[in-house]
Amino acid sequence: MTENPTAPCSIDRIKKTIEENDIQFVRFEQADLYGVSRSKTVPVDCFADYVNCGLNFYGGLLGLDIQSMVPSGTGYAEEVAFADHCTRPDLSTFTVLPWVPNTANVTVDPYWYDGTPAMASPRLMLKKIIDEFYEMGFICRLGYEFEFYVLNKETREPVYNGQPIFVTLKNNFDMDFTYDLMRKMKEAGIRIITQNSEHGPGQQELNLYYKDGLPAADTAFLFKMGAKEIALQHGYIATWMTKPFIDSSASGSHFHVSLIDRETGKNVFNDPSAEYGLSPMARDFLAGILKHAAANSVFTAPTINCYKRYRINSFAPHSATWGMENRTVGIRLKGTRGESTHFENRLACGGTNPYLLALSTLAAGLEGIKSKPELPAPITDIAYTRDDVPALPKSLEEAIDEFEKDTDLHAILEPEFIKLVLAVKKFEVETAKAQFKDYGTIAFNQRVDPWEWDYYMELI
Repeated sequence: MTENPTAPCSIDRIKKTIEENDIQFVRFEQADLYGVSRSKTVPVDCFADYVNCGLNFYGGLLGLDIQSMVPSGTGYAEEVAFADHCTRPDLSTFTVLPWVPNTANVTVDPYWYDGTPAMASPRLMLKKIIDEFYEMGFICRLGYEFEFYVLNKETREPVYNGQPIFVTLKNNFDMDFTYDLMRKMKEAGIRIITQNSEHGPGQQELNLYYKDGLPAADTAFLFKMGAKEIALQHGYIATWMTKPFIDSSASGSHFHVSLIDRETGKNVFNDPSAEYGLSPMARDFLAGILKHAAANSVFTAPTINCYKRYRINSFAPHSATWGMENRTVGIRLKGTRGESTHFENRLACGGTNPYLLALSTLAAGLEGIKSKPELPAPITDIAYTRDDVPALPKSLEEAIDEFEKDTDLHAILEPEFIKLVLAVKKFEVETAKAQFKDYGTIAFNQRVDPWEWDYYMELI
């Protein structure tokens, strides 16, 4: 039997690591709804106490907007008198940070002081879904791709111009930075498999090797936050803001998923004798993703800026469709088959929280396995030219509406998570509407306003 990938790490092993690496500080870190790192730094001599007793955090941080404003109605703020959480570290995540001197981090999960888990936590929600697959006999194998922009820290201008995808000179526009980033990620246990320039000015792409279960999302979260810190050390801003420049490529976060039988180690999606080479479970999983794609846009396109990504002939999908090696559809069945059979979810924007990208994909797939919706035929031509395909929401408001009414998806999630998501996303929309008289118009969607930079760029 394959070992549970979320099994805890030995405290004795961690103490040895602390001594060998002269660790003086430990960050207790968690992701908010936007995937932004929220942490406390603890002197190492306090580490054991907080491992044993937990560490308090303001519980409402999960329901803050990206600029730490406090939406009402989240269930985590005024309703509980702005109470704290007592967070518990997951020792399996303990990592020495090569880009910060004498520092390690550990990811924490939030609990109320009566011991109840705070299930609006993106990580705890994802863990619940992964554990459900595990109890069914499956391991979730997950892989992340990241596109992001590198900008001059002072001017916010791209570090190079043009759209030089794969151009070697732009891959290494600053080798001190790109190689430092990759070396330090390797030291932190993050396996990068490719790095290259992408299609926008200053846009880079780095892809991570797959991992099984929750560690895949933990690694993706650590990578994004680490890359931002390393960029700042080199005089840059690394931003996952989806569309920082209206006339340049948007950033995506493509996500690869398959299910592995934990007894045999075999790929559950693979069935060479079946249509498309997909097992019945793979077909149900895929049909679930498509069924809930509109509702899950609140996670895959989670900001108002994201909806400026979906443009015809942009390689960003605009429909809940699938196909084989087709870059114009939402879900691509990759050409690698056999035991490598998997789906690539191309719907997600750069601004997507890695935990929620995995959660939304797996939750939809799980619901599909349970309800067995009909799988539509694959798109074999250009999806952009079709008017008979289910279009994705064109704004965050539409995505919120789709999510609010998708009760089948709600049945897979937790009520307090749903409540918090809706409150925070509605607050974001109202915040944007207060800034722009032309919000939601064609003119608004054809520009990126400086307010969007100030609201999203540095943190996301």
